[in-house]
Amino acid sequence: MKARTFTRNVLALAPVAASLCCSVPGLASAQTVAPAAAASAPERPMQTLPPVVVTGKPDAYQAPASSTATRTNTPSLENPQSTQIVPRPVIDDQNALNLADALRNVAGVQLDFGFNGSAQPLVILRGFPSVSMTATGAMSGASTYFLDGSKVAGVPVNMANVQSIEVVKGPSSVLYGRAEPGGLVNVVSKPISSAPAFSFEQTIGQYNLSRTGVELSGPVNEDRTLRARTAASYYTTGSIRDFVKDKLGAFSGSIAWVPDYRTNVTATLDYTDQRYRTDYGVPAIGDRPADLPWSRQFNDSPDLSSTKTTSLKLDATHKLSDVWQVKVKLMSLRSDTSEVDVAPYRGDLGLGATPAQTCSGTATTLCRYYFYARPAGKNKIDQFNVDLTGTFDTGGIKHTVLLGVDSYNARKTGTLYLQQVDSVDIYNPVLGNTPALDKAASLPSEIEDRSRWTSLYLQDQLALGHGVFLVGALRHDRTSAIYAAPGTQPNKQSFTTPRLGAVWQFATNQSVYAQYQDAVSANNGREPTADPLTVGAALAAERAKQFEIGHKIELLDGKLSSTIALYELTKRNRAGSVTTDTPPYYTTVTVGKARSRGLEWDMSGELTQRLSLIGSYAYIATRVLTDPAYEGKELANVARHSGSLWARYSFDGQWTGGAGVFAQGQRQGDIGNTFQLPGYARIDAMLAYRFALGSAKAALQLNVDNLFDKKYYSGSHQYAQDWIKLGTPRTARATLRLDY
Repeated sequence: MKARTFTRNVLALAPVAASLCCSVPGLASAQTVAPAAAASAPERPMQTLPPVVVTGKPDAYQAPASSTATRTNTPSLENPQSTQIVPRPVIDDQNALNLADALRNVAGVQLDFGFNGSAQPLVILRGFPSVSMTATGAMSGASTYFLDGSKVAGVPVNMANVQSIEVVKGPSSVLYGRAEPGGLVNVVSKPISSAPAFSFEQTIGQYNLSRTGVELSGPVNEDRTLRARTAASYYTTGSIRDFVKDKLGAFSGSIAWVPDYRTNVTATLDYTDQRYRTDYGVPAIGDRPADLPWSRQFNDSPDLSSTKTTSLKLDATHKLSDVWQVKVKLMSLRSDTSEVDVAPYRGDLGLGATPAQTCSGTATTLCRYYFYARPAGKNKIDQFNVDLTGTFDTGGIKHTVLLGVDSYNARKTGTLYLQQVDSVDIYNPVLGNTPALDKAASLPSEIEDRSRWTSLYLQDQLALGHGVFLVGALRHDRTSAIYAAPGTQPNKQSFTTPRLGAVWQFATNQSVYAQYQDAVSANNGREPTADPLTVGAALAAERAKQFEIGHKIELLDGKLSSTIALYELTKRNRAGSVTTDTPPYYTTVTVGKARSRGLEWDMSGELTQRLSLIGSYAYIATRVLTDPAYEGKELANVARHSGSLWARYSFDGQWTGGAGVFAQGQRQGDIGNTFQLPGYARIDAMLAYRFALGSAKAALQLNVDNLFDKKYYSGSHQYAQDWIKLGTPRTARATLRLDY
């Protein structure tokens, strides 16, 4: 994407931005505002509001309050589940430019190979990918996470607009449905400010890296019952890797109506325009990644792939009484995609039209394909959710009851094309002349790809006294999902899943907990048949269960928190791909179950007024329990030992320094454990100087990643020995931030 293309798109949205923020009266003169609940017109009667307690500092590493794990306002010490948060100050200090960089601070989080550029990583939680890579489906556009509590897939993460990253460990299907068992990642967007604010940020770095961001936020009218925020950013970078590019332009506009403390209605328009060329990494030779130059990469598609996404969100909260509150969330998302990467693969599908396109698929020769490219795809997601929450006492027991209804509908369309292009020798490749996708010379394929869920859930949190808390929840889902030829009937299934948990807060700052929870992910695959024209029976849904116990503590008046968790997580009815001799060259079967057992420790916060820390450690032991081909193997991309520690020290009111280490042990590279990714320890560092620049608070910051230029491998694709992604070499970047 050229910068002027993104500019035209933003200008097209200018009327929206203007209606939101261009006439904000308080931005020019107001320096402080009263709390929103007290900002009433003079003629309105005074209202008595609950006291507001403000804790922490703007740059504190202390995790903010979160309601994601329980969908209610539950303190962390009363929640029987491990939930970790990466706050904005950590993201700023580390200058995390993508989701993967932020998540490396959390125990038990690792990465699969990933597609669609660095803005759409494939995350592994407690040994299992956050999206099922075993069920039938297109590989591209598979990155799945939650955005402000709503599930999205194939959408780039705009880190310039992120307030925090929340990771809920273990199954969350009872409250969110459609979830893989390892946990969920929720990206929290920056909020609308109740005070006038303007900020500007510019980052430049090696490999032509540049990110520019501007943000305007504050009250719109005199009584401040209307507030608005608009933000725009543009990110572009090259790479040491040949042909790799990543570009992301983003715009966000929000307006909130807050007439009093009982009601808040917020409407948000988000637009992203991503263009990229996927880095397919290097192949394995023997049991290790091929020893190739750091720059060598085999996807030289003449065109960049792209994703243009527009989403509309409506969030409304209204306090019906002192007991009951209702929350409504709607999201409508539309994406136009063009996926035209050239994928290297050591397997000759026999589609070569010329001798140069025929390859043996040997250890040093890579066949290459437009592998089910989708040059004109569309992605639609519609989600609707209503939560009714009540807090009341019965017989001395305090209840927090949640009743919710959830509807989710997702669909992908667009013809897929398979075309073989020239092969290459990995040690002496000739690249840079690959022709563009030729639809006339390709094998087309039409796929019906859709999923629909309708759900009802109920949760009761009980405070029994003496520091004892219980939680029980139940969810019922009706699903319809399919990935097959048009006209195939969808797989229709129903599920009921439970959640049970207990907490004993035996001290004001400590608690222990235990929980059991189920997870479910409806399978869209079909049993293989001898006749490729015959549709097989629907596969059983992928299910999972987890037992977890843990300990939580908050030290130094809550400034430093720690969570230790032990768990056993078992996924059953796992689906697996089986290679075939005819298109689509793979099918799906149900192959059994796998288990992950582990210990995780996360801590973050302020150790002293000058020293802040965020750290993690995870021990994960995985094993395939039943499978005709891979029984006894370990899960791919899961290191038995991994950890991180990042520290920031304030030398005085202006100078700040930080450094950290991010380490992983050896990992299996694929489901067959045929090769291993070596362990590594990467060290990053930062130095920042804060100063006044006119009326602005300014900061200059230097970040150096991979300080000692360690060559390492960040992940691989579990079904291919040819896609091993390398980490970045030593990279420096500088950032200027201005806050008004």
